[in-house]
Amino acid sequence: MSHRCRGFTLVELMIVVAIIGILASLAVAAYQTYTVRAQVSEGLFFAAGAKVPVVDAYTNSGVAPANRIASGMTPIATDTRGSFVTSVEIDNGRIDVTFGGPLAHQDIIGTVVSLTPYETSGNSVVWRCGYAPPPGGALLNGGSGHIAPTVEPRYLPSVCR
Repeated sequence: MSHRCRGFTLVELMIVVAIIGILASLAVAAYQTYTVRAQVSEGLFFAAGAKVPVVDAYTNSGVAPANRIASGMTPIATDTRGSFVTSVEIDNGRIDVTFGGPLAHQDIIGTVVSLTPYETSGNSVVWRCGYAPPPGGALLNGGSGHIAPTVEPRYLPSVCR
């Protein structure tokens, strides 16, 4: 009885290589989106640091702070920057985060996401981020209206979409 050893045919090997190539291209695209989302989260982290001075200034004066100085921050927007964020500006209570920097992905360089404060009926402040719908309540007294972000929705966290 003779056993014949047989390997894979060239066509079978080519199919396997093609499948691996397709899976690899999907993985690279998913990882790139994940990386950009992480960079956007740095901007939201910096915005979270600006929320407290804005709310404090509003609580003390009853009017949304006009700029960084009125909120008790340094006057220069680029003082708040990181590897992926070039500036954090305050415009009548609204926090505008501009992305860029030495390590930022090309898809977010020059884009902006805003966080807009609203006062609820219980006198607490809630924030509207990105494409999210307006929360219950009204803009802070003297506050700027919300502006649509220029960051693609897929890069924003779910609370900002």
